[in-house]
Amino acid sequence: MVKQSLYKLYTSIKIDGIVYDGNEAIQSYCDELISTGDEEKRAIANFLKQWFSEVEYITLKTSGSTGKPKDITVKKEAMVASARRTVSFLKLKEGSSALLCLSANYIAGKMMIVRALVGKLNLLISNVSSNPLSEIAGHIDFAAMVPLQVTTCLHDNPDVLNKIKTLIIGGGRVNPQLSDQLSVLECKTWETYGMTETVSHIAMRQINSRQKCFQLLPGINVVSDERSCLVVEPSEVNESQVVTNDVVEMCSPSSFLIKGRFDNIINTGGIKVIAEEIEAKLSKLDMPFAISYREDLALGQRIVLVLQSSSSISIDEIDCSCLSKFERPKEVVCIKELPKTANGKIQRKKLRELITKYY
Repeated sequence: MVKQSLYKLYTSIKIDGIVYDGNEAIQSYCDELISTGDEEKRAIANFLKQWFSEVEYITLKTSGSTGKPKDITVKKEAMVASARRTVSFLKLKEGSSALLCLSANYIAGKMMIVRALVGKLNLLISNVSSNPLSEIAGHIDFAAMVPLQVTTCLHDNPDVLNKIKTLIIGGGRVNPQLSDQLSVLECKTWETYGMTETVSHIAMRQINSRQKCFQLLPGINVVSDERSCLVVEPSEVNESQVVTNDVVEMCSPSSFLIKGRFDNIINTGGIKVIAEEIEAKLSKLDMPFAISYREDLALGQRIVLVLQSSSSISIDEIDCSCLSKFERPKEVVCIKELPKTANGKIQRKKLRELITKYY
């Protein structure tokens, strides 16, 4: 007897309170979405059409977490396994509402749709914007956002996230300042760790309880390599080993602390420091900033504090008492705007190029 593919067990989806059961109903709904001309709704429709096709793989674009950005194919079975882990870990119940406010062109948005399928959740479609809650009136059981969206929501209305029962945050690190803001909310907030190659997140840390280490989801195993970078062992979600550039400290066999990116290690006078660790210590600075470096004949690389400011500021005006002598910037560079990706990550290579060429 031929074993039925696991993803084919999920033949209906509830969207905005309406159940679309069976291929014909779903295809009709997708055609309706496509006819609206809205790019994000077309992305949802295209993914649903792919999901309910006979092809057992989905093509995804990687962000470059483990190397250069590229297209990869993942099994729909792996996406189901990932969704099941999240639904189970967060104890999401059938009929719970799930907000889709991330683009279905990327893994984060696609996986929210798969979680709705697997968990029989009511998928609420919101605009993909910096404040997806601006037009949401009622309460939401479950949502996923990137840090930029969370920051904007808090800025516009400090209490608005309490509309959400459980919020997961991915696509970028949650800085200490944002963690402090989230820790006092009623909304249960989780920072996630994962990438396209691992079919979304494989570990979480609860921000409300001030956990520092990420806890692996069941069935996921990791080790650290000779660079102290995280290596994800093969599992249901990733068939082969995934070697990352994330420098970690293992808290236990099933939990880890992220120190920063191997790419962002600065070798200054023979001492290696991590840009993200310095940034975390300086998180109380009242303006956008980033840590970078310049080439230096004596030190090899000298640490530079880059401020988003229209005024000139000297290093003497910055309180660096929280830093060790090896972590302290040797100079300050002020630029009009820090180069960032769409989800708020610093474009560090571009930043280094800017300060080298123009400042």
